[in-house]
Amino acid sequence: MELRSGDDLVFEDFQKGQKLLSRGRTVTEADIRLFIGATGSDHPIHTDEEHGRRHPLLKEACVQGLLSLSVLDGFLVDSLTRRMPVVLNYGHDKVRYLAPVYCKDTIRAELEIADCEYRNSDYGTVAIDCVLKNQKNEAVLFDRHLLIVGTKEHVRRIRR
Repeated sequence: MELRSGDDLVFEDFQKGQKLLSRGRTVTEADIRLFIGATGSDHPIHTDEEHGRRHPLLKEACVQGLLSLSVLDGFLVDSLTRRMPVVLNYGHDKVRYLAPVYCKDTIRAELEIADCEYRNSDYGTVAIDCVLKNQKNEAVLFDRHLLIVGTKEHVRRIRR
C-alpha cells in the first residue's frame, strides 16, 4: 500500500501499513563536527578513532545517536511532512540505537504507517515506524515517530 504522490497530504490520506523509502545520505566528518559545534556532544567515542577502536562494541569512532535521529527527521520532512499543510511533531516513542553508524556510512529510512487515530474533527495522530538502515541494509536505529496532522476539512477551512 503506497502513499499517493503529488498533492498535499492530510490525515485521511494515511492508512496503517502504507510504506515509503527515503533517499540515501552519506554521513560526513563535516556533519559530525557541525553537530558537535551545535550540541557540544564531543565524547571521544565520536571524535577519537583510537578510542573507538578500543571500545568493545565499536570498530572506530561512531556518529552521535542523536545526529542519526536528526538525519531521520530530515528524511521524514523530505518524504512526507513537506507535503502536509498542517503538521506538527508530537514526539518520538521507542527510539532504539540498534547498531553504530560510522562516518562515511550511507543511511536511508524505511517508513511504515503504524497507526492513525483521530484526535478531533481538525486533527489526527499518525504514528510512523521508522527504521534507519546503513548501506549493508543493517537496521541501525528504530523510532516510532508521532505527528499531529490536519484533517481534510480543517485544511480546507484554513485555506478559505
